[in-house]
Amino acid sequence: MIIFLILGLLLIMGLPVSFAIGLSCLVFIFTQDITVTASIISQRMISGVDSFPLLALPFFLLAGNLMVYGTTPRLMSFANALLGFIKGGLAGVSVVASAFFGAISGSGVATVAAIGSVVTPEMIKKGYGRGFVAPLIAGAGVLGMVIPPSMAMVVFGVSSGVSIGDLFLAGIIPGLLVSVFLIVFGIVISNKRNYGGDAEQFDPKELAVSFKSAILPLLLPIIILGGVMSGIFTPTESAVVAVVYALILATVVYRELPIKKLFSVIKESAVNSSIILFIIAAATPFGWILTTQQIPNQIANVITNATSSGFVILLLISLILLVMGTFMETIATIIIMTPILFPIAMQAGIEPLHFGVIMMVNLAIGGVTPPLAVGLFISAKIADISVEKTFPDVLYVLLVMILSYAVIVLVPALSLWIPSHF
Repeated sequence: MIIFLILGLLLIMGLPVSFAIGLSCLVFIFTQDITVTASIISQRMISGVDSFPLLALPFFLLAGNLMVYGTTPRLMSFANALLGFIKGGLAGVSVVASAFFGAISGSGVATVAAIGSVVTPEMIKKGYGRGFVAPLIAGAGVLGMVIPPSMAMVVFGVSSGVSIGDLFLAGIIPGLLVSVFLIVFGIVISNKRNYGGDAEQFDPKELAVSFKSAILPLLLPIIILGGVMSGIFTPTESAVVAVVYALILATVVYRELPIKKLFSVIKESAVNSSIILFIIAAATPFGWILTTQQIPNQIANVITNATSSGFVILLLISLILLVMGTFMETIATIIIMTPILFPIAMQAGIEPLHFGVIMMVNLAIGGVTPPLAVGLFISAKIADISVEKTFPDVLYVLLVMILSYAVIVLVPALSLWIPSHF
C-alpha cells in the first residue's frame, strides 16, 4: 500500500494528477525490491494508450467543442420554452440543457463549462442565488459522464472489457432519472426562495419554433445510439460521426464557426485530449504495479472476509469510489480502480453493466463533492463565487444525487432494461 501513500503525498504537494501517478510508480520501483527496470513504465504507458476504442475520447471532445457554436443557444432556447413557464423553471432549464448537451459532448466538464457560461449569468440576473446556481449546474453538468455517449464509459469499457455500446444503452435511464431528481429539486427550492420572479406564460408557438431550431442538434444522440444499436458503426466510429455532424452544423448550417477559427477549436481539443490520454498512460503502469503486487487480491480478500452480502460489498465499493472520486480526476480513478473493484463486483454477482453505471453515477457525485470537485470548481468560477460559499446548497444537491444513486443501485433493471432489448 506504500504506492498509495506516495501518490497521496504527491497530490497533496500539488502535482498534476498524471505526473503524481507516474512519479509514484518510479519511486515505488526504485525503493522496493522489484526485479524490473524503470523502462517498464514507458513501455506500459505506450501500451496503455495503444487502443482503438480510446480514439473516441479526442473525437467526442472535439464534437463537444464544435457544438458550442450554434448548438448551445438553441438547446437553451428549447429548454426554456419547455420549462420556462413554471415558476423557478430556469433552474429546471439549466438541468435539461445540461442533459441535452451532455448527450452530445460526452464530457461532464465540457457540459458544465458550456451550459454554465450561458445560463449562469441569466439565472443571476433573475435573482437566483450564486451559491445555489453553481452546485446545481455542477450536479447537472457532470451527468455528461452518465448520459450516453460518455467518454468516461469509453475508458471504463476499455479497462473492464465490457461492451461500450451496451454501456451507452445502460446509461440512458439512470442519467435521465438523476436529471429528473435535480429538476424537481431546482424548481422546489426556487419556489421556496422565490427565485426567478413570476413565471412566464406558456407559449406553444414559442415551443414549436424553438424545437424546430433545436431539432438538428437533438438528432445527434439519436443518430449515435441508433447507429451503435443497429451495428452500422462502432462506438469509436460514432465519435467520428459526431465530429462530422457537429462540424457541418457549426460551419455550414448555422455558420457561426469561421473556418479561420476552426484551427483554434481543433488545437484546444487536442490539448485537452492529450491531458486526458496522458493521465490514462500514466495510470497504466500504476495499475500494472498494483496487479503484480497482488493489491487487488488483497483488497478483495479484505472485503469478502468482512462480509458475504452482495449488497454490503456494493456499499463498500460505493464508499471507496466516492472517496476516490472526491480526491482524484475521474479518468484516473476509473483506470486505477476498475482492475481492483471490477473483479470484486463480479465475484459478488453484480451485473457488469449495472456496475459500470453505478461507477459512472458515483464518480459524477464525486465531481460535485469538495475538496477536488472539478465540476463544482468550474461552475463556481463561472458564477464568480468561492466554493466555500456554495454551502449548504452543494450539500442539498449531493443529497438529491445520492438519493437517485440509491434508486439506481437498488433497482438494477433501470440499467439493464434497454440493453436487454437490443
